[in-house]
Amino acid sequence: MRRALRLAVAVPLAVAVPLTVAVPLTVAVLLAVALWAAPTFAQDAPAEGAAEGAAPTLVVGVFAPHVYFPNSLARNRWAEDVARALQAATGLPMKGRGFTTAGEFDTQVQAGRVDFAVVDAQFQIERGLPALAQGTVGGAAARPMVLVVGAGRGGKISELQGRSLAAVTLGPGDRAFLSNYLLQGQVEPDYFKKGKTARDVQGALTLVSLGKADATFTYAGSTAGLSVAFTSRPVPLPVFVQTDPTLPDEHVAAVRRAIVGVKVPNGVFDGFGGADGKANGTLARALRAAPARPEGEPVLTPPRAAALPPVPAYADLSGAPPVMLPAPAADLVVPAPPGDQF
Repeated sequence: MRRALRLAVAVPLAVAVPLTVAVPLTVAVLLAVALWAAPTFAQDAPAEGAAEGAAPTLVVGVFAPHVYFPNSLARNRWAEDVARALQAATGLPMKGRGFTTAGEFDTQVQAGRVDFAVVDAQFQIERGLPALAQGTVGGAAARPMVLVVGAGRGGKISELQGRSLAAVTLGPGDRAFLSNYLLQGQVEPDYFKKGKTARDVQGALTLVSLGKADATFTYAGSTAGLSVAFTSRPVPLPVFVQTDPTLPDEHVAAVRRAIVGVKVPNGVFDGFGGADGKANGTLARALRAAPARPEGEPVLTPPRAAALPPVPAYADLSGAPPVMLPAPAADLVVPAPPGDQF
């Protein structure tokens, strides 16, 4: 005949609830040991997917709509390549992620899910993000953009007045970037007819290829087989920035040292180096200015009819001799009118 054992077992977390059960002796002993050890095991177990004391995984985002990628998968793969190169150089766990819209990118940054990023120079200037490095090609941190057109739409920019332009939307300075920086104020801001917008240059090039827009701007070297109608001055390449201001200083310093010299080609630039302060400063001034109209005779469009010179609002008489007015005449005495006669 088995003996019964009455046990008073305390529930974990110090909630004293007596539990009275009639169980075999062997089972009772095992149950008591398991209940005593379970809280300790639960507290000592590390979180799933994270080793105790390991550094958190840092995310490198890519939001550079003016850099050509054939599709979103290619953008993500390039982001992963950058992250792997940085992980190998710093020893910090990293992963990459591509973004196609500013809204999606901003949401993830504000949620603290993006620590570093590669962004277009215009975006970096407008958001004031701290730059750690800049894309380079052949040692230069800037590369010209070209205006490409579809077949049968003209081979010169002077033939494109009133034609539709597929524009990549990036931020509030889009119009100033086109008018002030790319075209340097040499054509009217409304020179092109309002066309379609695209979220990245791959979409803009597709619109031109399909005949849904007449022209678009892209970095030289990524023309997708379209004809070039105009080449701009060098445009600053994308910038590697810090997006999370709460990162430990030692992590930021390690990434800053490692990113300069990383070689990960993507068709527009081949790696990262120091920033081009001159080109970035010129772009920043162009973005701050209102879209400019041509000054003097435009060089990109046919000459316009000459305008009359402006008429000054007032005459400058500072160097003329004083004007002498004649002395006033003596008072005249007017005789009284004759009386009324009836």
